[in-house]
Amino acid sequence: MTTEPDITVTVIFHREGDLALPALSSLSDLVNVARAGGLMVQTQAILDRPDELTGHIVGVRGRWLDTVKEVAFGDLGLSRNAATQCAHGRFLAFLDGDDLWGEEWLRGAFTAANATPLSRDAVWHPEHLYIFNEADFERDPRSDVKSFHSLMHGSDGPGFDPTMLLFHNLWSANAFATRELHLRFPYRAAERSRGLGIEDWSWNLATLAAGIQHRVVPGTVHLIRRRGNQSLDLQNRAAGLLPHLPPGLAGLSLR
Repeated sequence: MTTEPDITVTVIFHREGDLALPALSSLSDLVNVARAGGLMVQTQAILDRPDELTGHIVGVRGRWLDTVKEVAFGDLGLSRNAATQCAHGRFLAFLDGDDLWGEEWLRGAFTAANATPLSRDAVWHPEHLYIFNEADFERDPRSDVKSFHSLMHGSDGPGFDPTMLLFHNLWSANAFATRELHLRFPYRAAERSRGLGIEDWSWNLATLAAGIQHRVVPGTVHLIRRRGNQSLDLQNRAAGLLPHLPPGLAGLSLR
């Protein structure tokens, strides 16, 4: 691109199979709404050790993407770092290849991030998080339901306790921030032999400890598909992974 895009949006795929189809469709809606609002959006997909079906689907149904790059990290954090190096946008948005997103996410996040000079220095997340299991739509509603909805809250809100981030991740992996911030805070690789990983939780800890505010965009939603034992979150729990702790933990004191 000869002109610097407003946003580079990257979706990370690995072994999603046919679930890549709804993710690409949802991404297309995001991009179309943002472009209709006058924004210049660069689109890219990173395929990290993809299986044959996922690679085929992205290759055929993702032809509209500006860039499709294959890597062999086997690590979500390193895949995001590679995407940062390929990105030209002033702001970066990262998405996971088996999720869905409200169509206003990119446009709403860009508007929020440019509302004031201080807004640009923050990390932005959707306000609503909906984790769903498709089996819930097929079973008796009185049985054990796995899907749930929650609200995410900004670190600048009343009563926010940053030390809670040491015990559980307060925000989803759906993050929107400047490219400069991502270059300053690259994602750390998982170290499974040491029980360390969970790239987005580690990144949230590192940025918050450095004084970077995490805020939410009102009215936006991130929908995470829970896929049984294929869920990365459940795999991380089964492996007992904990996040990398940043050196500046004093930055997590109450402010």
